[in-house]
Amino acid sequence: MAAEFANLEHTVSMAIDELRQVDGAMSGNYFVGAAFWLRCIESCQATVLLAERGLATTPYATLRTAFECLFAACALWRDPTVVDKMENWHHKERIKQAKGMLEAGAETRVQSNRLSELKAIADEAPPQSNWSHHEAAKIAGLRFEYETAYRGLGLAGAHATPRSLDDYHVVHPDESLTLRFQPTTKRLEWLLGLVDTCIGAGIQRHREAQSSLGA
Repeated sequence: MAAEFANLEHTVSMAIDELRQVDGAMSGNYFVGAAFWLRCIESCQATVLLAERGLATTPYATLRTAFECLFAACALWRDPTVVDKMENWHHKERIKQAKGMLEAGAETRVQSNRLSELKAIADEAPPQSNWSHHEAAKIAGLRFEYETAYRGLGLAGAHATPRSLDDYHVVHPDESLTLRFQPTTKRLEWLLGLVDTCIGAGIQRHREAQSSLGA
């Protein structure tokens, strides 16, 4: 696995170096996309560290976050209107959260100054938005990565699914069960392959965005 780790380290360094090469005027959607791209790279690095330590499912969550940020970055680079769509989605979710907190009993669990803020947010008119990570992936031209890697990571362990428990128990010959407290690297190669896919797609889309900046 030494070669795989070395290859990923080189790829990450290349991605960051190419970001640093951008100079001069840049559009808002490029800049926001670049910030998401940095988040993607950071999450990929975290995934590698966690997987190397033998954590069974935690790397799935960080890698899924990496793909979310990848979709967002690439969608922003390809379609400037995505900025407004994402902002509207953020405010819609913010209002939804405030209403949910109030319905769940915030009056008895939140300090008065914070409660006033929540009520003010809940009273706002939510903007129209149907934005989603799926939509971002489609705009980015990465729907296959969404359907395979992103959904697969959710099923395998990024969410609390039955399959996420496979590495946490042992089935004995008499069919009794015991919990297992051991690190595992049996899916390390698979995870490193997905990290490579994620970083590779981002580099390709970023180069496309760089070309448009220089046009």
